[in-house]
Amino acid sequence: MLYVFTKVNLILFTKKACDQHRKCLVSTLSIGKKVILMLASKIQQQASFILVLVLLSLCNFSAAALTLTPQTAQVSLASQFDVLEDPSGALSIEDIQRPEISAHFRPISGNLNAGYTRSAYWLRLSLARADANTPKRWWLEMSPSMLDDIRLYQSNSDAQFEVQQAGDHQAFSQQAVKYRNPVFHLMLNESGSTTILLRVASTSSLFVQATLWSPQGFAEESNSVSVMLGVFYGVMLAMIAYNFFLLLSFQDKAMLFYFVLSSTVLMASLSMNGHIGQFFAPDWPALVDVLPGLSVPLILLAMSLFMASFLRLKQKIPRMFQVFRLVQLFAVFAIAMVLAGQNHRVAPYVQIIGFLQIMLILPTCVLSGLRGYRPGYIAAIAFTGWIFGASLVVLRNIGLLNPSWATTYGFQIGNVLEVILLALALADRINIIKKERELAQAQLLRQSQNASQELEAQVKLRTAELGQAVNSLEQLNNEKNEFLGIAAHDLKNPLTAIIGMSELLRNAGLHLSEPQRSHYLERISKNGQRMMRMITNLLDVNAMESGHTHLATEAVDLNQRLRDMALQYEDSASAKGLRLQLTVGEPVLVMADGDAVSQVLDNLISNAVKYSPHGKNIWLSTSADQTFGYCRIQDEGEGLSEADQQHLFERFARLSTVPTGGEHSSGLGLSIVKKLTEAMHGSIMCESAPGRGSTFTVSFPLAKSS
Repeated sequence: MLYVFTKVNLILFTKKACDQHRKCLVSTLSIGKKVILMLASKIQQQASFILVLVLLSLCNFSAAALTLTPQTAQVSLASQFDVLEDPSGALSIEDIQRPEISAHFRPISGNLNAGYTRSAYWLRLSLARADANTPKRWWLEMSPSMLDDIRLYQSNSDAQFEVQQAGDHQAFSQQAVKYRNPVFHLMLNESGSTTILLRVASTSSLFVQATLWSPQGFAEESNSVSVMLGVFYGVMLAMIAYNFFLLLSFQDKAMLFYFVLSSTVLMASLSMNGHIGQFFAPDWPALVDVLPGLSVPLILLAMSLFMASFLRLKQKIPRMFQVFRLVQLFAVFAIAMVLAGQNHRVAPYVQIIGFLQIMLILPTCVLSGLRGYRPGYIAAIAFTGWIFGASLVVLRNIGLLNPSWATTYGFQIGNVLEVILLALALADRINIIKKERELAQAQLLRQSQNASQELEAQVKLRTAELGQAVNSLEQLNNEKNEFLGIAAHDLKNPLTAIIGMSELLRNAGLHLSEPQRSHYLERISKNGQRMMRMITNLLDVNAMESGHTHLATEAVDLNQRLRDMALQYEDSASAKGLRLQLTVGEPVLVMADGDAVSQVLDNLISNAVKYSPHGKNIWLSTSADQTFGYCRIQDEGEGLSEADQQHLFERFARLSTVPTGGEHSSGLGLSIVKKLTEAMHGSIMCESAPGRGSTFTVSFPLAKSS
């Protein structure tokens, strides 16, 4: 018999079995333990008794110890514990060590989340030091702070368990570690593993999130969290004070309910974060224990009263007002039950009703806005973050979500956004109240006026409106004339060139060589394309002003685009004695619209040629860093003054510099360049000084392949 069970243990430690086989083996081993214990009681010789105990220890199947290294600062213990449910809550540490009970521990995935339960839960964890340099002292932080009773049993070198206790049933002043969450001190063994057992029980929602810290890591994290929570409390107190002064000034019922709601939310946050016991009631555990359960129905009641009053549901949406009235009655009943010590009975229903009310808030706000009450829209935006955070808390409390950073702090982050945005909604409500009062007074005043005064006021109003309309039309007419003048002037030159070269080909085409004809045809084509670009620029200005620009981004070789543009302007540059100095290297692939990039480079090179004196250089180059590809166009023109640079990218801008060859400038090119570049998530920069030329640099995001 001993041989058979020894063989089974060897199979367990040398092979990986699937979960179903493992369950069968564990049940078989439990029977084997009982048989071995019966044999041990009958064996009188000490050596045989020791052998039986060794075999018994081999029958205990436990997870491998969590190994800590000198570099470890923080370890999340999610999925690290073995768990055992104790429905009676009567098991002691001695019972847990009994083999037939210890065998029922099972690994847990994620964090323990049992919802509202009367059971106690045992958590088992083994820890080991990687080497002698690994610290022996560690801190185990448990959250949330509202757990009633947490007991930690740590094995020492004598195989005995040392006990530490925490939870909100214990006065904060009596806890070993004075921290907002339950924290236990662990001292690992010199060698081998250290086993810890945790017993957790709570009348509130039972969920456990545990983190193991090195002393330095715990100190740094606690400081960071304290700063974050301090900012949250500061914002909440500031908004509560702000609403209190508004309440004193306007004495509005909605402001009163919002003041109560904000104060209740702050109290709930202090309670959930463990700061009530830490700072306000260190020797009053009964208050610390009841506040988490009391906060939820209080928030439910305050929120329902505020929504009904703020959104004027009784007048705007009577049926929804009746729904919120039922919620208010239930919240009062729940508060009475919590004060009577029956929180565990009513808490699940409070969470469900609270979740249903949360789901009603947004549609109610939107419906109120649709029915003409503008603050409803602002309230809908304000409550979005709060609803998301509150929903996470409710779903966590009823056991549908595992504890996480989002479920712990999401409600508070959402609440900060809510109080700030809702302050705007209250301000808008105040404006509406003021306007309603002013409207009533103005209506009484208008009724006291005679018909002639009313007629005169209306005539003046219509006259002013007509004057504004006339001014607007004149401005539009001026812009239209300027637009047409620019279009006519800019299209005249390329049209003249096209007509001249067409006549030349028609009259002397037979006497021209094939290269000459190709040259003239190419110039005709380029001038036609230039006209098309001018028309496109004018249309693009209109499209960009109206928000109808559509760009299709793809991988574009910036070098190739720059070569094409340089080749296109070779003739016009040579005509002015300008030298285009092109410097490009490896392909620079950017994510952009190819036509838009060509349009940007076209405008910049055109300006460089247009404003450069005879015989100067124009440098064209590309480069790239890890994020962007760059194209640089530098000229030796007159440069730009600071005043010119302030208006450089404005539409129809008129600058002090003038083209050196009598060319015409529409004032649209750089405006188009800036809008197109920014639309492709790029940028443009100008470096210039009077007498030192100008350098324009455009950047575009690099393509992934680049």
